[in-house]
Amino acid sequence: MGDRLQRGPLGSTGLEVTPLVLAMGAVRGAAPKGPALTADDVEHAYHEHGINTFFVPTTHKVMTEGVRRLVAAGHREDLVLVGMASLPFGRRVVRSWEKHVTALGVETLDIFLMGWVQGRWYLTGRTWKALCRLREEGKVRALGWSIHKRRLATRLAREFEPDVMMIRYNAAHRGAEADIFEPLGDACPPILSYTATRWGRLLQPVPEAGFAEGLTAAECYRFALTHPAVHAAMCAARSREELAANVRGVLEGPLPEERLPQVRAFGDAVHAAAKGGQRWMFR
Repeated sequence: MGDRLQRGPLGSTGLEVTPLVLAMGAVRGAAPKGPALTADDVEHAYHEHGINTFFVPTTHKVMTEGVRRLVAAGHREDLVLVGMASLPFGRRVVRSWEKHVTALGVETLDIFLMGWVQGRWYLTGRTWKALCRLREEGKVRALGWSIHKRRLATRLAREFEPDVMMIRYNAAHRGAEADIFEPLGDACPPILSYTATRWGRLLQPVPEAGFAEGLTAAECYRFALTHPAVHAAMCAARSREELAANVRGVLEGPLPEERLPQVRAFGDAVHAAAKGGQRWMFR
């Protein structure tokens, strides 16, 4: 058996998750073109590295197939499956849930998110009520949303009290510390972070700012997981080798305190270097 991740509680949800959530279909951004995981690799992630937490949008056919195989093999109770609805309407939320469970061959989802929330209206009307009904009926164990807008995330968290939130957080995107983590304090729901590598840009040097080397992917995940509000980070490794390296890095634990200022400085340089078509990612 290879290096295996340990699981930890996801707040008060009753779920036990691995610090890396296997995901696919990430925006490649500045990362070089490369291979992609197969359904066999998804199974390998579970058996070899103990990863039990999977982000499973039904558009990701490879992920769906890999998880479906694990379910068919009798591992359903050991898995934490994260799905996401794309349209903020009550009936469409229910249809999205139905599509997920049918594709995966399961009866429930563990975490169900409203995707890419842009305003309060994404959760008002019948949308949040439909999500809560799924939880009340035992079809979902934990609810929340994914969101870019940090201050909106804080306002919505105070109003709707989600079980979990999925937000962007990395060395170049640290605004969540002041806009979400600090204001919410102990009331902050468990955080799933995404784009730990800033779409690959944190892996590249910024020589004009004095950084001859970028971070490793493992350092990016370790940075995100260093913050106590972050319970797990989305990982879109493209090969078994990349995934194994990420797992080995995460097993080393949070980044050392003396390394953090250097990583933050590098993140600031990456942020400052973003121009043109890349700039929208920092809004």
